[in-house]
Amino acid sequence: MIKTFVTFLRASTVLVFALFAYHNSMGQSSGLKRVFSLEYDEQHPIIAPDGSLFFTLAFHPDNIGGKSDPGDVWFAPEEDGVFKLPQSIAELSTPFYDLLIGFIDSDTALVYHANLNREQVIIRYFWDGGSWNRDEVVQIPGLKTKGDYFSASLDPGGSFMVMSMDSYGSYGNEDLYISKRNGNTWSRPINLGASINTASQELSPAIGFNGDSLYFSTNASDNEKSIEIYFSMRLDESWRKWSNPKLLKLSEMAGMDMYYFPASENERFFFTNTQTSDDFGNIYYNGVASLKIEEVPSKKEENLENKMEIRSFENANVIKNLYANENVLKSSIEPTLGKTIVGDLKENLATLAVGEGLVLEGLLFQRASVDLVNDKESLNTLDELATYLNDNPEKVISIEGHTDSYGNENVNMRLSLARANKIKELLIERGVQKDRLFTKGWGGKKPIATNSNVAGRMKNRRVEIIFLLNK
Repeated sequence: MIKTFVTFLRASTVLVFALFAYHNSMGQSSGLKRVFSLEYDEQHPIIAPDGSLFFTLAFHPDNIGGKSDPGDVWFAPEEDGVFKLPQSIAELSTPFYDLLIGFIDSDTALVYHANLNREQVIIRYFWDGGSWNRDEVVQIPGLKTKGDYFSASLDPGGSFMVMSMDSYGSYGNEDLYISKRNGNTWSRPINLGASINTASQELSPAIGFNGDSLYFSTNASDNEKSIEIYFSMRLDESWRKWSNPKLLKLSEMAGMDMYYFPASENERFFFTNTQTSDDFGNIYYNGVASLKIEEVPSKKEENLENKMEIRSFENANVIKNLYANENVLKSSIEPTLGKTIVGDLKENLATLAVGEGLVLEGLLFQRASVDLVNDKESLNTLDELATYLNDNPEKVISIEGHTDSYGNENVNMRLSLARANKIKELLIERGVQKDRLFTKGWGGKKPIATNSNVAGRMKNRRVEIIFLLNK
């Protein structure tokens, strides 16, 4: 029996109880404003102590590295509620990717440089009244990244830094880590734990105004948007216990939502939305107080993190309704974020309830093809899955195909469905009844890894299996 990583995809779950309710009228008509009319990639908005808006701007001709520069630090002063024309800050930037993490105080800032003297470093800068000056490298023991993505944010007091990176303690891809400042030194980053992190990507973190809440983006959910922003409350001082993450429905705009920044307590906030592009984002903000978070009386607080129930599909007619019209899933129930376990395939299959699923890492596809990578391992995986299904004839599954983000979106959608149908065909050849197998193609909408390198793209070319019902 092979060993396999399994990603739980709780596609239809509801909370038994909630800690918080969100009263928010946001949407396209809620007064969201686009801050600039720039036609470049705007990332990571931060409001400075003096009210100026700092952000990273990619591929602008005025960047240090010109149009090929993946990100310089820019800022725009605010006057009478309007942000003025943004300007680049050359002294905080390099020809490579640069990100202003936040402010220790009004005159001290931390900036991440992806390549400064051929190293990934965080530098402390100080303001002398007329310009920013480079100070020292921030020493964070154990700060090592395996990937090319990094983002981070400071709490309003400048005492805690939460980071997103693929490091040696990650569950699968980018996870969130916390580090605490003690004078000019920082503690070793600690993984925030399974309440927050999954085998997918947890990105663009921000600590709330009072230091007791966390905002971050992830692609671990089963929503139409590939990446959306979630919110969680810190339950103790360890920074390892968090309430179940809840989706912030910021807008109905297409594209990814990332880089949420709470600029004041329960009032103004900023975030980046890519609209229909996977590459270029625009910064939006709500202008005035629109988001209010009110505490709701809850039950006893023991074992809060896993108090959920799985919604059952009662009969095959429900499945037919869900997967009618070209196999489009029409469930409106919000998913919770997935978790990762390691173990024997048959044993993991036996633990899955209705609405739960898995990703088989040994089942990978060649780029732009329905041909499997490493045929022997893939066929062994299929054999084991078919054996389990034949031994458990009451099980009905959805086979869901995915691609990387390269190429035409419509072509990728067709390819992902073709891959799912290929797996269905192979399972039927192994004796599984056709009416127990449904298929769906997602294209590149739901990546579980970065698309910026070969290893990540290979992970994204996958098939997921979701248990739909017991006949």
